[in-house]
Amino acid sequence: MSNLTCIVACVLALLGACVPSGDEPLRETDQTVTSLNGISLNGISLNGISLNGISLNGISLNGISLNGTSVSGAPISAGTTTTSGTPTTTTTTTTTTTASGPPLSGSAIVGSTWTGTATNGATVALRIDGAVVGTPPNGDLWFYAVSYQTNAGWSPLCGLDSAGLPVLAVSVAGVWTATASDLAAYSSSSTKFTLSCRAKTIAKCVELGYKTFKGYTTQLTTCVRLLRGDFCGTGQPYTVDGTLLNLYDNVGVQADTEAWAPEAEWTPSGARCVNSNNSARYLLALSKDPKCVRPIKTTSCGTSSFANGAILIDELP
Repeated sequence: MSNLTCIVACVLALLGACVPSGDEPLRETDQTVTSLNGISLNGISLNGISLNGISLNGISLNGISLNGTSVSGAPISAGTTTTSGTPTTTTTTTTTTTASGPPLSGSAIVGSTWTGTATNGATVALRIDGAVVGTPPNGDLWFYAVSYQTNAGWSPLCGLDSAGLPVLAVSVAGVWTATASDLAAYSSSSTKFTLSCRAKTIAKCVELGYKTFKGYTTQLTTCVRLLRGDFCGTGQPYTVDGTLLNLYDNVGVQADTEAWAPEAEWTPSGARCVNSNNSARYLLALSKDPKCVRPIKTTSCGTSSFANGAILIDELP
């Protein structure tokens, strides 16, 4: 496997508003990675604050309908079946996803159209323009070039890379939406899924191995909090893009292979503790502790593995 750097991305295009009281707002920037071709065995990653990388003229997607339309006009549904270990897209009209694969898989859906719901309530027409199957350890994922319809025609949903090619997206069960208390709240859904642009947070975590269809939803949502430096679990990131970190988990998908200093222990609700002996990423962005961190700082955080209920632990070099 290549020594990547996580890769992640989609649904709420992010979040520069609604800052928790008493803390300073942080400017959203883009995150970069050193590679797009695989996943590191040891979880070394460049973090970043962008959740999904998708922005449609200032608005975001709240989710994509499980029902689409094929090139021939026939109905097609998200959800996969498995034949001889190879995921293939179902073409029934059911809106029930299975646990055997990601919402979208296979090349047969190229040319199909789907309906997204924007944060302002408007519907957005989406089109699958190309498909690429992942490489081990992500041979069970498919990545798609996706366009959205505008008055001027079709535009790439995830933008273009340095070579002028569309950045690809991966599909993820469930949606991330903003609530009154959490700007990046995840919820499972039987009617919608998320598209996540590669090199953004959600897609990074999926490519690290935290796949909902393998039973790792808790690790996925924890990873999203961790990579974005969402210490308070409010959706507000406290980090600087491109900071190198090492992460590992309680199920053995990513192992700890670095003798680095622990930063924090993480759950789907944010950081459960922060190590007071070491510097934390939020000091690069905020120059002080966020209010939520002050009561949970301890010298033992990250030193007792997962005995205290952590799902992921991260370390800084």
